[in-house]
Amino acid sequence: FREGQVDAIMAYLSGKDTFVSLKTGGGKTLCYALSAICFEGLTIVFSPLKALMDDQKRELINAGIPCATLYANLLQGASIQEKIFEEIACGLIKILFVTPEKLASNNGFCRFITQLYEQKKVHFVIDEAHCILEYQDFR
Repeated sequence: FREGQVDAIMAYLSGKDTFVSLKTGGGKTLCYALSAICFEGLTIVFSPLKALMDDQKRELINAGIPCATLYANLLQGASIQEKIFEEIACGLIKILFVTPEKLASNNGFCRFITQLYEQKKVHFVIDEAHCILEYQDFR
Protein backbone atom coordinates (compact mmCIF):
# COMPACT_ATOMS: atom_id res chain seq x y z
CA PHE A 1 0.00 0.00 0.00
CA ARG A 2 1.02 3.58 -0.56
CA GLU A 3 1.09 6.27 2.10
CA GLY A 4 -2.40 7.21 3.25
CA GLN A 5 -4.26 4.36 1.56
CA VAL A 6 -4.69 2.10 4.58
CA ASP A 7 -5.80 5.02 6.77
CA ALA A 8 -8.34 6.07 4.13
CA ILE A 9 -9.72 2.55 3.72
CA MET A 10 -10.00 2.00 7.47
CA ALA A 11 -11.72 5.37 7.99
CA TYR A 12 -14.16 4.63 5.18
CA LEU A 13 -14.95 1.16 6.50
CA SER A 14 -15.54 2.53 10.00
CA GLY A 15 -18.28 4.76 8.59
CA LYS A 16 -16.39 8.04 8.62
CA ASP A 17 -16.63 10.59 5.87
CA THR A 18 -13.25 10.36 4.20
CA PHE A 19 -11.33 12.83 2.04
CA VAL A 20 -8.45 11.39 0.03
CA SER A 21 -6.16 13.75 -1.86
CA LEU A 22 -3.50 11.95 -3.86
CA LYS A 23 -1.80 12.90 -7.09
CA THR A 24 -2.84 11.35 -10.39
CA GLY A 25 -1.93 7.68 -10.28
CA GLY A 26 -1.54 7.87 -6.51
CA GLY A 27 -4.01 5.10 -5.71
CA LYS A 28 -7.33 6.79 -4.97
CA THR A 29 -9.25 4.16 -6.94
CA LEU A 30 -7.78 1.38 -4.83
CA CYS A 31 -9.05 3.12 -1.69
CA TYR A 32 -12.69 3.09 -2.71
CA ALA A 33 -12.51 -0.19 -4.66
CA LEU A 34 -11.25 -2.18 -1.66
CA SER A 35 -13.78 -0.46 0.55
CA ALA A 36 -16.56 -1.32 -1.91
CA ILE A 37 -15.62 -5.00 -1.85
CA CYS A 38 -15.97 -5.05 1.95
CA PHE A 39 -19.24 -3.07 1.95
CA GLU A 40 -22.48 -5.03 1.50
CA GLY A 41 -24.17 -2.32 -0.53
CA LEU A 42 -23.37 -0.20 -3.56
CA THR A 43 -20.62 2.38 -3.91
CA ILE A 44 -21.59 5.19 -6.29
CA VAL A 45 -18.69 7.09 -7.80
CA PHE A 46 -19.61 10.47 -9.26
CA SER A 47 -17.15 11.53 -11.94
CA PRO A 48 -17.44 14.22 -14.61
CA LEU A 49 -15.01 12.43 -16.94
CA LYS A 50 -16.62 9.67 -19.02
CA ALA A 51 -13.31 8.43 -20.41
CA LEU A 52 -11.92 8.07 -16.88
CA MET A 53 -15.08 6.27 -15.76
CA ASP A 54 -14.77 3.82 -18.64
CA ASP A 55 -11.07 3.21 -17.92
CA GLN A 56 -11.70 2.63 -14.22
CA LYS A 57 -14.64 0.35 -14.97
CA ARG A 58 -12.53 -1.73 -17.36
CA GLU A 59 -9.66 -2.02 -14.86
CA LEU A 60 -11.95 -2.98 -11.99
CA ILE A 61 -13.85 -5.56 -14.04
CA ASN A 62 -10.50 -7.05 -15.08
CA ALA A 63 -9.66 -7.25 -11.36
CA GLY A 64 -12.91 -9.13 -10.71
CA ILE A 65 -14.88 -6.23 -9.20
CA PRO A 66 -18.34 -5.95 -10.77
CA CYS A 67 -19.18 -2.40 -11.80
CA ALA A 68 -21.20 -0.39 -14.30
CA THR A 69 -21.55 3.13 -15.68
CA LEU A 70 -24.58 5.40 -16.04
CA TYR A 71 -24.54 8.53 -18.15
CA ALA A 72 -27.06 11.36 -18.26
CA ASN A 73 -27.20 11.52 -22.03
CA LEU A 74 -29.00 9.16 -24.36
CA LEU A 75 -25.93 7.14 -25.32
CA GLN A 76 -27.31 4.38 -23.12
CA GLY A 77 -30.70 2.99 -23.94
CA ALA A 78 -33.38 2.52 -21.32
CA SER A 79 -32.99 -1.26 -21.53
CA ILE A 80 -29.29 -1.02 -20.62
CA GLN A 81 -30.06 1.21 -17.66
CA GLU A 82 -32.90 -1.07 -16.51
CA LYS A 83 -30.51 -4.04 -16.65
CA ILE A 84 -28.01 -2.13 -14.50
CA PHE A 85 -30.71 -1.33 -11.90
CA GLU A 86 -31.77 -5.00 -11.82
CA GLU A 87 -28.17 -6.11 -11.30
CA ILE A 88 -27.77 -3.58 -8.48
CA ALA A 89 -30.99 -4.81 -6.83
CA CYS A 90 -29.62 -8.37 -6.97
CA GLY A 91 -26.29 -7.30 -5.48
CA LEU A 92 -24.37 -8.10 -8.66
CA ILE A 93 -22.77 -4.65 -9.00
CA LYS A 94 -20.46 -3.26 -6.31
CA ILE A 95 -19.43 0.04 -7.92
CA LEU A 96 -21.55 2.32 -10.10
CA PHE A 97 -19.85 5.15 -11.96
CA VAL A 98 -22.26 8.03 -12.60
CA THR A 99 -21.97 11.43 -14.24
CA PRO A 100 -23.11 14.31 -11.99
CA GLU A 101 -25.71 15.27 -14.60
CA LYS A 102 -27.41 11.90 -14.14
CA LEU A 103 -28.14 12.79 -10.53
CA ALA A 104 -29.21 16.33 -11.40
CA SER A 105 -31.48 15.36 -14.29
CA ASN A 106 -33.15 12.09 -13.37
CA ASN A 107 -35.76 11.97 -10.61
CA GLY A 108 -36.09 8.19 -10.88
CA PHE A 109 -32.39 7.77 -10.24
CA CYS A 110 -32.63 10.14 -7.26
CA ARG A 111 -35.47 8.05 -5.80
CA PHE A 112 -33.43 4.89 -6.36
CA ILE A 113 -30.44 6.37 -4.51
CA THR A 114 -32.69 7.62 -1.72
CA GLN A 115 -34.08 4.12 -1.18
CA LEU A 116 -30.57 2.67 -0.98
CA TYR A 117 -29.53 5.45 1.42
CA GLU A 118 -32.52 4.84 3.71
CA GLN A 119 -31.55 1.14 3.81
CA LYS A 120 -27.93 2.10 4.56
CA LYS A 121 -26.86 0.27 1.41
CA VAL A 122 -24.98 3.00 -0.43
CA HIS A 123 -21.72 4.89 -0.10
CA PHE A 124 -20.70 7.86 -2.22
CA VAL A 125 -17.40 8.84 -3.79
CA ILE A 126 -16.75 12.15 -5.54
CA ASP A 127 -13.94 11.56 -8.01
CA GLU A 128 -12.16 14.49 -9.64
CA ALA A 129 -13.66 16.81 -7.01
CA HIS A 130 -11.42 19.64 -8.20
CA CYS A 131 -13.69 19.84 -11.29
CA ILE A 132 -16.57 21.07 -9.15
CA LEU A 133 -16.49 24.83 -9.48
CA GLU A 134 -19.79 25.52 -7.79
CA TYR A 135 -23.03 23.70 -6.99
CA GLN A 136 -24.30 21.85 -10.08
CA ASP A 137 -21.45 23.07 -12.29
CA PHE A 138 -19.13 20.20 -13.12
CA ARG A 139 -17.83 21.38 -16.50
